[in-house]
Amino acid sequence: MVYANNTVDPNAPFYVSECAELLSDKVGGVVLGCTDQWFAECVNLIKHSSPVWDADKYVDTGKWMDGWETKRHNPDHDWCILKLGIPGVIYGFEIDTGYFTGNYPPHASIEALCDDSNPNFNKLKESKDWEVILKKSDLGSSCKKYYECKSDKRFTHLKFRIYPDGGVARLRVYGKVIKDWTLVIPGELVDLAAIENGGLVTEVSDHFYGNKNNIIMPGRSVNMGDGWETKRRRGPGNDWLTVKLAKEGIVQRIEVDTNWFKGNFPTSCSIDAIHSDCAPDETHLQEYQWTNILPNTPLCGHRRHFFQNELINNNKPYTHIRLNIFPDGGVSRLRINCSLSGSKNNNNNNTINNANNDFKSSTREQ
Repeated sequence: MVYANNTVDPNAPFYVSECAELLSDKVGGVVLGCTDQWFAECVNLIKHSSPVWDADKYVDTGKWMDGWETKRHNPDHDWCILKLGIPGVIYGFEIDTGYFTGNYPPHASIEALCDDSNPNFNKLKESKDWEVILKKSDLGSSCKKYYECKSDKRFTHLKFRIYPDGGVARLRVYGKVIKDWTLVIPGELVDLAAIENGGLVTEVSDHFYGNKNNIIMPGRSVNMGDGWETKRRRGPGNDWLTVKLAKEGIVQRIEVDTNWFKGNFPTSCSIDAIHSDCAPDETHLQEYQWTNILPNTPLCGHRRHFFQNELINNNKPYTHIRLNIFPDGGVSRLRINCSLSGSKNNNNNNTINNANNDFKSSTREQ
């Protein structure tokens, strides 16, 4: 039997739900090297998906495990070097030993450094710049443990140590994305909802079937589970999701992708926007007056929908976007392409794109 535990931990600290996950393979995290991976490859450590247990699966080296597992009897300890998919300030860690019961390491520690020169494993292995951001800490059997990071520095790489050996299913690293906005060309459109740029889903009416931040992940969804989907609504109303943009911007183009949602896509959607200047208390955004920027528009299943000429009231900057879906269903990706506030090319969307009128903002199937 194969199964996974996808239950949301109600006791998880704030950063699990309110911060970006900086390390997973979904956002470009990479395992650069490790001391040993005899029983299970280190790349499993950064999988975006939850760990899986398969009671009947064995491989040449022994029992198949969905995590990173080293061989026994290490006289010292094992370690690996990881590159964050998104550099940033780390708020906390989640170390998950799921399904590692008699073979988990009793302790772990984490070091970090910042190096934007794309160093290789050998250079990082010999580096003297590593600093401890998680002291040697206790782990448990087949459980998630959380550890706060006290540093306010920006980091790009981690060294994860386990003592003395054993298996860890997943390492999650939560924090704030730090993007160099000076690299953006004036007038260039930027997806300010994208998690890699610093966007974050802050509120949601329901996310029964999928993590709410799936909707702002890089690339197109790989399956129906790689999106945002709500349960079937049996009463009045509709579902919605709020995205805090990476910074204020003027919305020029929107994409709503229902990829893989074929019999469970919303019948329509609308999009509202607000600036935090008009809503001082960001914890109660729904109580303020929002501005509609995309009127209620029909959607189709398993398609990318592009909206540009349909946008209204989008000649000023906003900081938050609310996607309303009617009445419920699934959306795989939401892209909010904006020009940055203050850009010399910040006009309304009917003038900024005069040279691009060949762009078709109507629904099109891929």
